[in-house]
Amino acid sequence: MAMIRINLLPVRQVQKRVAGRQYVVVVVGLALITMIGNGYWYVTMQNTKDLNQRKLDETNARIGQLEKVIGEVNNLNKRKKEVEDKLKVLDDLRKKRGGPVKLLDALATAIPKKVWVSDFDEKALALKLLGQAESLEDVSDFMRALNAVCWTPKGMGRVVEKKKDGGARVELVNGNAIEDFEGTQVGYFFNNIELKTSAAEMGPASQSTRIGSSQRNVRFELAINVNYAI
Repeated sequence: MAMIRINLLPVRQVQKRVAGRQYVVVVVGLALITMIGNGYWYVTMQNTKDLNQRKLDETNARIGQLEKVIGEVNNLNKRKKEVEDKLKVLDDLRKKRGGPVKLLDALATAIPKKVWVSDFDEKALALKLLGQAESLEDVSDFMRALNAVCWTPKGMGRVVEKKKDGGARVELVNGNAIEDFEGTQVGYFFNNIELKTSAAEMGPASQSTRIGSSQRNVRFELAINVNYAI
């Protein structure tokens, strides 16, 4: 019995052609997918870039507006400071304009009975005071009295007691009353009181001495800083 022989070569060739076509399809498909993916990625990135650029432009525009506002605020603050400085100068001038009057009132308030002021000169808030007293103790009393002269919301007075909290008990000159004030309400008219010179000499008799006799007096010079801005 003869065997039937089948030629499989054409079948193999057909299979190779089919496999080749499938490979090509796969490669083309992958290429298309890659191209589509790259296109989508590019479009997405471009949209993101455009969105970020718009946000950046809006932010820069906002920064420009804020810088303009800040510039205007700085100008207003500068003008405000200039006005405040001018008002301060005017206020100082107003206070100093009444300085000599206040100075005379303060001296009259502080001078004890046994002290006489012969001359004084005030320049740039520095006071040079010449006077005469019956004794050095009277000069000391005068310096303490000068150190106690103060200005309160109710007028000039003398500090009779300083408190631990910074406040003071003040004897008012005009009201003849004693009141308590906080430390911020009390401004001292004289400060840095210094005895520059003192010399004892024979002077004319006072009422407490006999007629025809003489009395040893003390001539003195004080250096004092004056505070008009109270």
